[in-house]
Amino acid sequence: GALVIIYEDHKHMSALRVEPGKTLNNRFGAFRHNDMVGRRYGAQLLSLDGRKYVYLLRPTPELWTASLSHRTQILYIADISMICLQLELGPGAVVVEAGTGSGSLSHALARAVGPTGRLHTYEF
Repeated sequence: GALVIIYEDHKHMSALRVEPGKTLNNRFGAFRHNDMVGRRYGAQLLSLDGRKYVYLLRPTPELWTASLSHRTQILYIADISMICLQLELGPGAVVVEAGTGSGSLSHALARAVGPTGRLHTYEF
């Protein structure tokens, strides 16, 4: 049931919930979920035919943003950084976000205000 980021190459990443007995099929081949269980983050996983591989990465806010399917416009790291800078966010700050959307900005805002701050986000 763990969430893992499947890194194929610098342009292709996807988030995957590991479920025993299932198989991930992508352009690099087939990868058994069972083979992912017990692996450390950062491990290289060979396809069933042994010719291609992917990396299993720990989900971080940045990787989550990069791995999202973008049906609508999302903010990327450069814009998120500028927003946090211009708002002068830091530990203990209180932020109200209108439109949670994918949660890409929400991840960064929550991390910027730290454990003593508050993020209130609203999605219609």
